Amino acid sequence: MAFEDWKKTEGEKQTATAVESNSGLSWVSEAALGAYRDARSAMPVEEPYKDLALAGTAVLGLASATLVARKAMVSESLQIVGKEVSIVPLTKENLPKAVAAANDGFRYGWPILHPARDFKASLNPAVNAKRLAHVSDDFKIELNARYWVAKDKNGNVFGTTGLYETGRDQSEAAWLGWMSVRNNARGLGIGRKLVEFSEEQARADGKQFLRLYTSTSKGEAAAQVLYEKLGYKIVERTPHSLPRFIQRLAGEKQPLEILLREKRL
Repeated sequence: MAFEDWKKTEGEKQTATAVESNSGLSWVSEAALGAYRDARSAMPVEEPYKDLALAGTAVLGLASATLVARKAMVSESLQIVGKEVSIVPLTKENLPKAVAAANDGFRYGWPILHPARDFKASLNPAVNAKRLAHVSDDFKIELNARYWVAKDKNGNVFGTTGLYETGRDQSEAAWLGWMSVRNNARGLGIGRKLVEFSEEQARADGKQFLRLYTSTSKGEAAAQVLYEKLGYKIVERTPHSLPRFIQRLAGEKQPLEILLREKRL
């Protein structure tokens, strides 16, 4: 066998082996071999240097193929998670994962949003009551706060939601708090499950309305679409209190607004 033929044959074998070992998908080996032949012949260098030139592009190609395969497997896994996710109360045991999930879901609001503070207060009612003791009844917020997490069977937390009351409308309404979904788990229906679960809890508490505050921040664009689909109407718009120069630093081209949404249950 001529040296060049041997090099070509060995190159094909190594390429097939590398593809199979890196991606874990043996069915791509035939396609990889065909691509190898085509790519080798298309290398714009002289014959002795074709394998050397192809080596760099082959490595990059394998890395890309592996990344795509892994993303596909993660996406498939998350789709399964979206169907199997369960919603359970926040506890001291799942608190760290709940905080991590909420911080990820509200990453656009760092460093002015602090879900950890409210989560911890809800698990210690005495501390929360002391914090609100000096506030008049009409302006008390986050009364009777409760939170839940969306988790899979392995305990991984993908989202959070909560309900609280305010002194002004305690008799008729519950408020949605810290509803968010991790960025890598969005589009799987978890957000809808969390909101609908919260609605069920509010109805069970005898509430007529579920209300929430949100904003026109680009980080909440997907949430606005969800709220509209689920029937939450905007009943009030007010300028955001965040200074405009900070809004610009955060990439917000238009002045932000706070939106008050509500839905009759």
